[in-house]
Amino acid sequence: MKIYRSTLQEFDGSQSIRSTLAELGINDLGIPETPIQVEFTAHQQEEDFLLNGVVRVNLVLACDRCLNETCCPVEGSFRVWLVADTRSDLDAQEDEVLLFPAHQREMDISDIITGVIYTEVPGKILCRETCRGLCPSCGADLNTQPCACSTDEIDERWSALMAVKEKLEE
Repeated sequence: MKIYRSTLQEFDGSQSIRSTLAELGINDLGIPETPIQVEFTAHQQEEDFLLNGVVRVNLVLACDRCLNETCCPVEGSFRVWLVADTRSDLDAQEDEVLLFPAHQREMDISDIITGVIYTEVPGKILCRETCRGLCPSCGADLNTQPCACSTDEIDERWSALMAVKEKLEE
């Protein structure tokens, strides 16, 4: 995802760029043709630019409990300085700083956008909070049908604990 120096110098306000997961090289988060929306503003200070932006994408991912596909909206922001030369007077405490020499016509910000997306994907993907998941024995989707598996069998690893429980109940 490239931005051009001439475009940054000419516009005042916000700009929008569209891309896809495939164009950014993101091959492990859903459907490659999934559109990505990036909106940003650029403020020029001499030959440097401060970009403030928001990344939005609706990923289609597998639920961690039932494995059904679910929509996972992802939104995150970024702030990056594109500087013409390296110097220490830049007040960029929490901002990312990238070298964008004055002779360079374009800058690829794909890594920044990719980083925002990966950072904002939730650690646990659920189709809904009440998802019951899959039966560990037969694999049935417990959201759509009850399982016919027998629950009478007790794992022998719990036998010692069951003996303690029975003693306490006496």
